[in-house]
Amino acid sequence: MTGAKKYRDLVAWQKANELAFRIYKLTDNFPAKYAYDLTNQLRRAALSIPTNLAEGCASPHTKELLQFINIANRSLSETQYLLEFAAGLDLIKTDDSQSLDGLCDKISKMLRSLTTSIKKKSR
Repeated sequence: MTGAKKYRDLVAWQKANELAFRIYKLTDNFPAKYAYDLTNQLRRAALSIPTNLAEGCASPHTKELLQFINIANRSLSETQYLLEFAAGLDLIKTDDSQSLDGLCDKISKMLRSLTTSIKKKSR
């Protein structure tokens, strides 16, 4: 998997990329007073997910790939919390919040499955 796998081929990366784009578009509508804290933090956390998957796929080392997947998963958790926080401030519509939360859950499952698969193959 490492080195040879293109990140664009990973469904987990595709979904994480979709999440990042959706969050960037969503946060365009956040009030300016949140630009330097919530908007910036949410965007960075969301973009970190596909970025770390891409970086990990470039590594020839399985342990390094697994570490990047772990970082992506932690960024996903941060993203999910920040979305909940933004929803609590009524910055996100209920439908959007539920849809994004579902996408986060789907990505989380994919990352867990990917990690399990890589570990089995490296034994």
